[in-house]
Amino acid sequence: MGTARSFGIDGRNSAIQVIQPYADVSASFDDARFFDGTKHNGGMGDVQLVFVHNLFGGPALTQEEFATWQPETFLTGALWVTAPTGDYDKKRIINIGANRWVFKPELAFGTPIGPTWLEVNTYVSLYGDNEDYLGDNKLEQKPLYAVEGHYSYSFNRALWASLDATYNKGGETRINGVNQDNQQENTLLGASLGFMLSPQFGGLIAYSDTVSERTGSPDVNTWTLRLQYAW
Repeated sequence: MGTARSFGIDGRNSAIQVIQPYADVSASFDDARFFDGTKHNGGMGDVQLVFVHNLFGGPALTQEEFATWQPETFLTGALWVTAPTGDYDKKRIINIGANRWVFKPELAFGTPIGPTWLEVNTYVSLYGDNEDYLGDNKLEQKPLYAVEGHYSYSFNRALWASLDATYNKGGETRINGVNQDNQQENTLLGASLGFMLSPQFGGLIAYSDTVSERTGSPDVNTWTLRLQYAW
């Protein structure tokens, strides 16, 4: 669940967004350090604040202007701030909240190619420490770097689809100062379907799955349903 407010700064589009996730998670572990088997948990995640500002190609528009605006090549910067507000219990293996701050600067570049659209995003996740990891242990994590690509096709102004790819690398952790030799390196592929049911109401359905991963890296598949209402 989230809310966003867009506004103009020096004629460029800017926005502030607040996101409150809820998650229901099941995870299976084989030959893990602390246990084998499947664990489950659900609850509220860490709240996220997103600050966005267009650098070029995204002018500030009214709703009436946006209805007739033709997309153009753009570059946008963003800063994601994740606060440790989610459900967390230091005795649990699987937690919805992470009990640490995360800062993620991001750059997004997009350009139209006829009826198609190419977008490339790159970002780095910078992690604070969790001082209550699996009891009273200290968890540290190195930066995690990522690049995303999205190639989309617009059937009309109310329906579009995209092919998605993500590559992650980094994020090795230390527990009480001991390196865990668990640097991540994985590739995910997926697809998305976006739609508008009215000028104000629309949404997105997406699926992604890990197609290759370094030993010890997450093997993740994710379904996403997002609904949005603009006013």
